[in-house]
Amino acid sequence: MIRFHCPQCESQMEVDESFAGRAARCPTCGFGMKVPKQGEPSTPVAPAAAPPRQGAPTVRIDGQKVEVLPPVETMVVVSMGFVAIALVAPLIIGLALGSFFQYPWTVGATIGALAALLGVMVAVPGYYNVRRSRGRRRGRAHAVMALGVGGGLFIIQVIGALAGFAANVWLRPTCEQNLEHIYTALRAYAEKHNGAFPAGLDALVEEKYLDSPRWLTCPTYAVQVGTPTYILTPDVNIKNPLFPKDLMIVSDGPPYDAHGDGTVRILLLGGEIQRVPYARWELFQKGQRDRWLVFLNATPTPEKKEAETEGAAEEKPPAAAPAAKPAPAPAAGAAP
Repeated sequence: MIRFHCPQCESQMEVDESFAGRAARCPTCGFGMKVPKQGEPSTPVAPAAAPPRQGAPTVRIDGQKVEVLPPVETMVVVSMGFVAIALVAPLIIGLALGSFFQYPWTVGATIGALAALLGVMVAVPGYYNVRRSRGRRRGRAHAVMALGVGGGLFIIQVIGALAGFAANVWLRPTCEQNLEHIYTALRAYAEKHNGAFPAGLDALVEEKYLDSPRWLTCPTYAVQVGTPTYILTPDVNIKNPLFPKDLMIVSDGPPYDAHGDGTVRILLLGGEIQRVPYARWELFQKGQRDRWLVFLNATPTPEKKEAETEGAAEEKPPAAAPAAKPAPAPAAGAAP
């Protein structure tokens, strides 16, 4: 009798010597092994290699055909690459490259939707190529994943691109609406600052008179939303009676011909918005500057008042000395 232990579960077994060298299975754990000869340790039985699949690539090792791992279908790899681009494009363009685009998230969603669509289109023939190869190519599961993920990303990013386009193009405010918001904010600012306007329009955003810096960007300018494109005339005080209502306080900044209609938008002190033809813009600016110089010179400032007071004191003639009283006349009959 041959006594030996199972290499897997260490269960003790006992068989007749006639079974030496033959394959056996442990009754406890089912582990396959080779019955050792008397005094030899038991060894596991190597499982028989599965026969290669039909059409699968094989190599011959020790006289036996062994199936090799087939390559992944190229079109499946390409489709997964497009899906990866669709996934990261909005993040890269929206966060890292936002300064190079006027509407970065809309651009990122559009590029992502196009990449997802390409991924789906390439995954379909890739799937059928794997299926027709009969094992010579692999990647069917990856193609299905690219179809599912790419299709979902395409739908989501198309919705995002349309929403961004609607918000930035269809529903974005006009230049006139921006100027109306700026005028309302300037009036509110002046009421809290003794009638004075700020030195720059950025102060309206910093002090929360405007809820967003987008109001400072004219929609027709090819700049990032939030970049100021309007110019504020300084030294304005709405309580000053010398400033007329038709005086320009805000205008488009350069380039002044950004509007397609060939006019420059201006905001007047009374709240009216006008369009000045670009052909006569320089002449209009000069006339406004001349008017401002007249009004500013006619407006007494504390420094100007002090200087005028000092000048008047210097030019005032000295007071005349009081006249001497005449001596009394001598009385009649008095001795000389």
